[in-house]
Amino acid sequence: MDSFADRTKRRLREELLDAAYEAIVAGGYDGLRMADVARRTGVSRQTVYNEFGDKWGVLQAVVARETERFLVEVNAALAEQSDPIDGLRAAVERALRQAADNPLLKAALGQPGSDQASQLLTTRGQQVLELCHQRLDAHVRTHWPQIPADDATACVDVALRVVISHIVSPGPAPVLVADQLAGVLGPFLSTTGGRA
Repeated sequence: MDSFADRTKRRLREELLDAAYEAIVAGGYDGLRMADVARRTGVSRQTVYNEFGDKWGVLQAVVARETERFLVEVNAALAEQSDPIDGLRAAVERALRQAADNPLLKAALGQPGSDQASQLLTTRGQQVLELCHQRLDAHVRTHWPQIPADDATACVDVALRVVISHIVSPGPAPVLVADQLAGVLGPFLSTTGGRA
């Protein structure tokens, strides 16, 4: 069982993340101020620095938490399908629709400082990519063990990179992107004998 101190520390971290999330949504990365996060949660600015290191650390922590929440929905879309190809199609469509409505993504990609914040999806996106890859790869391996492990990993990687690309620079409608990916990756996910 967690100690009182551990529970208190977790609650404080969540409150700090909530305050940072609100600041980013309201003013983008440029609007994120350590002093404002501290003031909103009733702690010292040093407490915020101790928890996250710096402003970039705050952004990374907010994005990691939101990525976990995002993945709950994407994994739910996968789980609703018994066929891996249908699962891929549903997960891609849900991810793109969810991203289009996500206030944090809108702020990170369209508010002041978005060039810096968007790096967490582009040039400095390894953290998000690895987290997504771990969760989705585990889901595919657990729910569709008949798919060869290398094929599952490759499909997850390709799908993630395409989805992130469409989040950063939206293209066709989510349903079309989902159908295209299912068409291209379908042979690797086929439960009827592997690659075409």
